Amino acid sequence: MKIIVFFCILLIITISSCGDKSTKNEKPSVEELKEIITQKEDSLSQFQKDKKKIPTDRNYDLIKSLNDFYLAYPNDKYAPVCLDKIQMSYSGLGVYHKAIEYSDILIKKYPKYINRPMILESQASNFDIFYEPRDTAKVRFYYSLLMKENAKLDKDKKEGIEMRLKHLDLNFNEYIDYIMNTAQSQSQSKPQSKPQSQPQP
Repeated sequence: MKIIVFFCILLIITISSCGDKSTKNEKPSVEELKEIITQKEDSLSQFQKDKKKIPTDRNYDLIKSLNDFYLAYPNDKYAPVCLDKIQMSYSGLGVYHKAIEYSDILIKKYPKYINRPMILESQASNFDIFYEPRDTAKVRFYYSLLMKENAKLDKDKKEGIEMRLKHLDLNFNEYIDYIMNTAQSQSQSKPQSKPQSQPQP
């Protein structure tokens, strides 16, 4: 009798233990993870409204929640949005190598992401301005990809990109100086219109 009771207790413990494990291993739903992200974003927005500096750990906390969603539901339509928000958060923190890393994941895994043109342009700028050492090959790659994929790219933007690619030998500050000096020279070279003579009284 005692043996039967012992095995019954052992069986109950085993079943209970299995139930606890399955509960612990059950991942949060899409809605639950989205709610966590929304709450953290609202918290950061409140800091901005109150004109207070956002604590760095709050930004990293949001990044973690965004990454948790991406890892848990990579096929969900909100996953690329999370990656986009992560790269923007890292850029805001000045951690550009991480911004580049997550932008690259976004570009490779989600080619139809609605904000892809902006991500490509941002990636080119990161390698041009913030990445050390500056990688002109990557700058050319991402700008060229942007123009290739967007035939109807704004005319002024396209011309600006083509001009930048033409002068990749200059770093960004040197390029800005070149543009300003060129504009100033063109302005000075324009013939000035003669003042109209006033009629004699």
